[in-house]
Amino acid sequence: MGSLPGKQRGVALIVVLLIVAMIAIIATNINSRNQISVRRTINLAQYDQAYWYAISAEELAKKVLKQDLDDADEGKVHRQQYWAQADVVFPAEQGEIGGRISDLQACFNLNALAIETTEVENGQPKLPLAAVQFKGLLVALGMDDFSAERLTHTLKDYIDEDTVASPFGAEDADYESRTVPYRAANTLMSHRSELRAVIGFSQEVYLKLAPYICIIPGYDRQVLNVNTIEVEQAALLAGMFDNKISVGEAESIINQRPGDGYDSLEDFWSNGSISGLRQQKNLESSFSLKSKYFLLEAGAKVDSATFRMQSVLRVGGNNQLDVLTRQYGGQK
Repeated sequence: MGSLPGKQRGVALIVVLLIVAMIAIIATNINSRNQISVRRTINLAQYDQAYWYAISAEELAKKVLKQDLDDADEGKVHRQQYWAQADVVFPAEQGEIGGRISDLQACFNLNALAIETTEVENGQPKLPLAAVQFKGLLVALGMDDFSAERLTHTLKDYIDEDTVASPFGAEDADYESRTVPYRAANTLMSHRSELRAVIGFSQEVYLKLAPYICIIPGYDRQVLNVNTIEVEQAALLAGMFDNKISVGEAESIINQRPGDGYDSLEDFWSNGSISGLRQQKNLESSFSLKSKYFLLEAGAKVDSATFRMQSVLRVGGNNQLDVLTRQYGGQK
């Protein structure tokens, strides 16, 4: 067979070059996909390892808390114990583990507003003590009395079991009429960020309240540990007394507290600013030297993968710690 004419040889060469180019493109795509697949697998493995590092932080927190409680005098909890160390970081293989434990009884438990009352004042149901104290906190933070009362009623209506709106509150009808309709929860909250769903609690109000409030899942009492509240939270202490003491007086009370906390509630009540207030109905039951609920904010990093987790820990029998809830992603 004779050789191909020049034009045919040129066409054949172009076809061969096109085939080679296509093979090169396909090979490049396969290589790129393999690299992405390998990177994805590595990321998943690192993320999974970071998760287990965070779980190990939870186990360590439980051991530290149990040891502190075992060593404590009659279960007293205070800020010189090991659990109160801030932002502890431990090195780990290919990364690090960090965490911070805070006392959930050194803040205002919003679920306490779910408590019902049968008492009547001026023809209307009287606000229970916890609601009065929450209103006091709002006033201590600079809100006027009417706005504070309105927000207190609105929050109470949102989480209490009934569907009857109080004079200043809001129930299903108010939420269903919003641009994006929904209904009042009528149950206890699981995280303080749920407060943003309540009518009236704007971002500004939420951010102002955030350092003072918390949620204890399944627990509807407000009991403040006077040994663990910090001076920056003085407005909370003033609110607990319905602002019958000033924020400045509350700061003074906290600053006068012994380094390892009060040994008894009598020592706390002996302060001249509050000694005359303890006879108010049920007020003494709002304060304690013990804590049964703690929040662990854990974080772990493995190479470029990070994992954040919040765990609510409850003290049980023999000072054993149980995990009530876990939240992933570091919600604020």
